[in-house]
Amino acid sequence: MTMVLDGIRVLEAAHFVAGPAAGVIMADFGADVIHLEPPETGDPMRGLYKIHPMPECEQNYPWLLDNRSKRSVALDLMHPVGREAFERLVRQSDVFLTNYLPKPLEGLRLRYEDLKPLNERLIYAHLTGYGEVGPHAGRPGYDVTAWWARSGLADLTRPKGGEVASPPIATGDHATSLALFGAIMTALYRRERTGEGGKVATSLMASGVWNNALYTQADLCGGKPFERTIHSASANALVAVYRTKDDRYFYLMVVRDLEWQPFCEAIARPDLLADPRFAGMADRERNHRELVVILDDIFAHKTMAEWSAMFDRVGITFGPVQHVHELQHDPQMRANQVFRKIENGNGLETVDSPIQLEGVTKRTPSLAPELGEHTREVLESLGYSATEIAALVQAGAAGVIGD
Repeated sequence: MTMVLDGIRVLEAAHFVAGPAAGVIMADFGADVIHLEPPETGDPMRGLYKIHPMPECEQNYPWLLDNRSKRSVALDLMHPVGREAFERLVRQSDVFLTNYLPKPLEGLRLRYEDLKPLNERLIYAHLTGYGEVGPHAGRPGYDVTAWWARSGLADLTRPKGGEVASPPIATGDHATSLALFGAIMTALYRRERTGEGGKVATSLMASGVWNNALYTQADLCGGKPFERTIHSASANALVAVYRTKDDRYFYLMVVRDLEWQPFCEAIARPDLLADPRFAGMADRERNHRELVVILDDIFAHKTMAEWSAMFDRVGITFGPVQHVHELQHDPQMRANQVFRKIENGNGLETVDSPIQLEGVTKRTPSLAPELGEHTREVLESLGYSATEIAALVQAGAAGVIGD
């Protein structure tokens, strides 16, 4: 079966999440993604699932999620013969993807100017925490620091008098991986038209600001933010979070004036339509505290299932706050194939990348590779003999499973 990216080889010298997550999307569409790792230690992502506060699990789920369907090649890029094998790979690759910091890139001779002479058609994709220039270009960055905190998202979501919350781990990494994937695909499209390779880049910081772009644009235009409130950090009772009888929560989003009447009818309070405090949108916003008190009491008298059925019937926009363990049982997610079974995974599933093309089949996900699992087959494809591969392993320049 031919897939969209069949024949595209991605050489991935990246660790942890955001860079490899972009590689996973390319693998889903058929690219041959080779994940380069140091022979002795491997990618530190392999041990992330053991670190608090990651959910406890026997399965190495972070490694599975962001490195499924890839091949692992273990090479010491500082060793002369390991470097030689790496350069052969570069010459036969379409994309080089990395999220290493500037100093390691320079020390390992992995900068764009180091690799471009080896392959003029190469797309060089660089992901950073804070961008490639400026006073913080060399600063290490994770999604919590560069995407969540630096972008203003952490402060913006803090309610009045509340503490700053941490986002779920890798939230910003996976959001940023989509930007990196888009940059790579744009460069590949340009190469199709011009024959030229080139460099693309993005950062966790820039992706975070893009996720916070609405409020940032308001600030750029001189906008003044509404005063924060304690109740769901909202100054609008109809754009807020409420708790139900069975101690579940949901986001209510009644944003148009024409929705006020059907909303009042849905909650069995048509009397609110005649209340002058809530006559128009401006009135409801001005008196939002009084309306919050009324709605808090109303929603506390029915279960989430009852409100869901009622809102769906009337067409009110809302979003139940789901627990993570509920997601895999969500019929809407199942209908849209948000989860896919792993080939030879004994029923194990993974989260699919969120991009679909009409009429295009994505690769059936396979298990994430063991360290150096594909070193031998990749080196053989580069023309190395069994004797030469054995010499590489003996010298510590390559790692092969079973050796």
